[in-house]
Amino acid sequence: MSSNLNSDTSAGTPVLEFHEAGKTYPPQRTPLRQLWSHLRGHGHGEQGGYSALEAVSFSVYRGGSLGIVGLNGAGKSTLLQLAAGTLTPSHGSVRSHGRIAALLELGSGFNPEATGRENIFLYAATLGLTREVIAQQVESISAFSGLADALDMPVKTYSSGMQVRLAFAVATAVEPDILIVDEALSVGDGVFAKRSFDRVMELRDKGTALLLCSHALFHVDLFCQRTLWLDKGQIRAFGTTSSVLPQYQDYLDALSGGASTQPLVNHPGPALEGAESARKASTVRLVRAEVRLDGQVGTHLRGNSLLSTLQIDIWLQTSEEEPHPTAAVVLSSESGKIIGSCQCAPEDIVVQDAKGNAHVRYIWPQLPINRGQYKVGVYLLSTNGQYVYEWVDPLALIQLEHSGVHQGSWLLPGEWSSPT
Repeated sequence: MSSNLNSDTSAGTPVLEFHEAGKTYPPQRTPLRQLWSHLRGHGHGEQGGYSALEAVSFSVYRGGSLGIVGLNGAGKSTLLQLAAGTLTPSHGSVRSHGRIAALLELGSGFNPEATGRENIFLYAATLGLTREVIAQQVESISAFSGLADALDMPVKTYSSGMQVRLAFAVATAVEPDILIVDEALSVGDGVFAKRSFDRVMELRDKGTALLLCSHALFHVDLFCQRTLWLDKGQIRAFGTTSSVLPQYQDYLDALSGGASTQPLVNHPGPALEGAESARKASTVRLVRAEVRLDGQVGTHLRGNSLLSTLQIDIWLQTSEEEPHPTAAVVLSSESGKIIGSCQCAPEDIVVQDAKGNAHVRYIWPQLPINRGQYKVGVYLLSTNGQYVYEWVDPLALIQLEHSGVHQGSWLLPGEWSSPT
């Protein structure tokens, strides 16, 4: 199945074009079969094989952004490799215009015997940069990666996290025309993850075209104007992100029997401590959180619709890099569907001491939601609310009772009357 769709509405020359491009693998690629296929012609060799990606057509323009979603095996990585040029299409064509930086398998191209500094030049050369140009970038790459002390050590002595940081720093330092990202937005520790997130935002805002494949639908929703949903190598849906992601989320809910497996925000939850830390945090930390329903504290609470009061207390630590974070409360249905959220303003979080400790409280009186079980989650975000540092969801489950006959989650406000 072919789909001829533009990934944005910008005018001008596209920087990436797929025209009926797809990838098919023969069922068995033995040397004899490859020779026979070559003698018969390329097209014959691909017939009857496994189709990793059916023919697709779309264009991405400068400053455009396209999200790619789908289950494992849907063809997402194949599409990204075709876009990066590391795979050649079996049929159709892929054309790119400008420099491509692909964050597919970060660090996979490093020479383990060479130093980090030497690998900067090697990696940059694969991106088309001259030695003179990259020499001007070495110090900024070193500073961004945070590996100045290890830059002259062999890469084989690096941890996997250090390799990822170095690769990301090099790939994004070149200010590419096209940036291709496969599950590599939140790399490294908390400080570097936020730094990498901001770098991608900066490149996008400067006009770099972005192709993003991520299971974190929150990232797709945040970065991408349009989204392509792949299913078994075919396009299941394509359009604005706001229209495609809800369809995909409904599909995930149906697969899991109603329990959402991929919430819109998808980050590992922290190990909550019992008290505020005594040290200055290197990054923003969610220290402790608790939920109260009508004054009762716990993880399984019972109350009544229109009567009960929900209170959530969050203790956190700010950091030098993020002195004014923000917090959010998310309410979800039992199946995992997000019903609503409330985010505090950065000025609502008041630092209490020199260590950066803070405490914020959210109160929701007379809960206007129908009977049923609900999940309460807490999130710690950057000042602009775009980057999630840590989250715990669910933090607590609340069971509400109501005697009325009502449909849906919300109990609608308003009054009935008989006008004369």
